Amino acid sequence: MTTPADIAGAITRRVERRLYCTQENWPHAFPVRLGSQRALEADPITTFDADNAMRAWAERHGCRIETVTRRVGTPVDLVARVVVPDEATALHAAGREVRARRELVVARMRMVCARFGVDGTQAMAVVKMLSGESDVDFELFVRAAQWFATHRDLIAGMTAREVPLPGFSAKWLKASRSRRRRAICTLLGWSELPLRERPGELRYRYLDEACAAWPERLATAPVSAPETPIDTVLVVENKDTYQAIPAMPCTMGVFGSGFTVTRLRTLLPWCAGDGVRVVYWGDMDADGLEILARLRATGVACASLCMDRETYDAYEPFGTTLDAHGSLIPPRDPKEGLCLTDEEYAFYRALCTGALPYPRVEQERIPIAQALARL
Repeated sequence: MTTPADIAGAITRRVERRLYCTQENWPHAFPVRLGSQRALEADPITTFDADNAMRAWAERHGCRIETVTRRVGTPVDLVARVVVPDEATALHAAGREVRARRELVVARMRMVCARFGVDGTQAMAVVKMLSGESDVDFELFVRAAQWFATHRDLIAGMTAREVPLPGFSAKWLKASRSRRRRAICTLLGWSELPLRERPGELRYRYLDEACAAWPERLATAPVSAPETPIDTVLVVENKDTYQAIPAMPCTMGVFGSGFTVTRLRTLLPWCAGDGVRVVYWGDMDADGLEILARLRATGVACASLCMDRETYDAYEPFGTTLDAHGSLIPPRDPKEGLCLTDEEYAFYRALCTGALPYPRVEQERIPIAQALARL
């Protein structure tokens, strides 16, 4: 039979699902499972005790009850539904933590409505985008949006760090697709902030012995051709591996640094041409394979290195279930439509869904000599 704790849990889940709703979602009736007729009559004392407990809980929390007549020896009315009449009652039943979260969301929505004259739906969309912000940063966001609303012409052509926001850190606006910047645009009805973005960059070095004394290169604009004959470009995800790659004839090493590698086609366009073999070597995890797919989606026909099930099985003892912060790596839904082979897709799905013992085997765990032998 359904218990008061079950009803409280159902109310809490409904409040959490509708944390950012602006429409009234109450009253709402929560069903009470009574069990079979045989079960009710087999233990009438437990049946009546459970019914009395549900009635007492509903009365204590300001909820109505709806009953149904069942036979327990004689016909009796048992609680069939608990009806929560309004949001205030639901928040009281859901508990202090959930109530505080909802009250904070509503307070922020009302602040945005009052200061910008927008409706609740638009304000709530902004509040949801900034759900992880502290009270201090949310207040800073409001101040920043008010300032941008009257200084659009002034900021045109500036970088984010050049914007003269009084009292703000130069880093507060963050990157072009940061939640703060997107929230400001959503609130003001702009497609984007008219700022000049810092150019992307890509680090690379020539691995031929003849180039051993050459310093590392930094591409911030397209490099039309290599400075020495190159037939292989080895892109590696992590810095330690990038710095440790030994001398190799006619080869360039590129520091992928996560999704930064998607700039390869733009900054080193000759990598997508004929006669150049591009190989990507990253972590064996969902992110690593998604980066590989993103690189291919830019038009670079690259092969993968040591990112397959055979390599995983060989180095599985060095796998991990924890991220860099010591938190468990959670399962995720595999993305569809990625530029992966059938074998890579099967491996990717297994890493995403927890079908393998470890969701990550990091690139640094594989000896460079072993990888280069396969290359």
